[in-house]
Amino acid sequence: MKKKMSILTIGLVISLGVCAAGINYNGTNLTLNNEFTRSQCGTAYKSVMPEISGLACSRTTPGYLWAHGDENTGSNKKIVAIKPDGTLAMTVKITGDPGRDDWEDIATGVYNNKNYVFIGAFGDNDLKFKDAYYIYYFEEPAITSGTKEIAVNYIRFGYPDNKAHNTETLLYDNIEQVFYIADKVKDGICTLYSLPFRTNYGTNVQTVTKVTELGNGTKFNFLTAGDITPDGHWMAIKSKKFVLLWERNGSESLSETVKRTPVQIAAYSEETQGESLAWLDATTFYTTSDAKNDDKIYKYVRSIPTAVEQTPSTEKKVKKVMVNGQVLISRDGTYYDLLGGKHDRHHL
Repeated sequence: MKKKMSILTIGLVISLGVCAAGINYNGTNLTLNNEFTRSQCGTAYKSVMPEISGLACSRTTPGYLWAHGDENTGSNKKIVAIKPDGTLAMTVKITGDPGRDDWEDIATGVYNNKNYVFIGAFGDNDLKFKDAYYIYYFEEPAITSGTKEIAVNYIRFGYPDNKAHNTETLLYDNIEQVFYIADKVKDGICTLYSLPFRTNYGTNVQTVTKVTELGNGTKFNFLTAGDITPDGHWMAIKSKKFVLLWERNGSESLSETVKRTPVQIAAYSEETQGESLAWLDATTFYTTSDAKNDDKIYKYVRSIPTAVEQTPSTEKKVKKVMVNGQVLISRDGTYYDLLGGKHDRHHL
């Protein structure tokens, strides 16, 4: 009887272990990160922006999000500034672009002490452009109201295999001042690429550098969005079904970080057309769906365990990110929000 009970118990433990594990990633069942909670904070109104394909948090005017759709043609090329509840604050009409209308992601970041907005005009469902992929960029304006017109600069790039790639994920790292770009593969393995941000590339076609393959092509191969926290410590990349999270070790390059096995955010629930992810800070990010009707905007908030956040004195730390002389976040035990408020780690 005892022997049978032992076998039953072992079987139950194995069963529970399988249920508790995350997706298979390169032959490993990922650890589930249970530190995030999800709540609806707003609605992606189609009257404000049809089919939101990208979100990024404003760094110039904290508390707002930049959003864009994936079809931007003629004189209707624009991004909008919205509140987290989904209401419209300001519209920015885009001019001076080279005409690519398949915008798939947006990011914000700091370069030479200035805030920038980056737009990834690199969607290619029909695989026909090859080296006509673009990152539009401009200095981020203050968010007020009404409509503003901005002429963009742009970087044109291609891939090292000289082939066409469909892409929906643009990330920018404030620490290295480098773009990370993940392609979107339906049948096969997605790959992460890098490209340093420079304002003097001119019209020459740049070639992105292959960093690493992402996953094994069976569970994490339809990538739709991603972002890096302002302090550079966390990187998240999502498909419609999963969000995976990588933690930077000290001041290493994210090219090294992403080669380690990530964890899976347990709180994320599949968004049928989920194509957006935007970090507010090191503890909070937003997602929404590229749906044809009004849809939900979700806010994910991470509860920080004290033991995990303590940094050994011998460990290299990611340097502080400054915007207009303001610390975005410090990892020395005291945290500062984007409005300059000071927080003890126990109350984040």
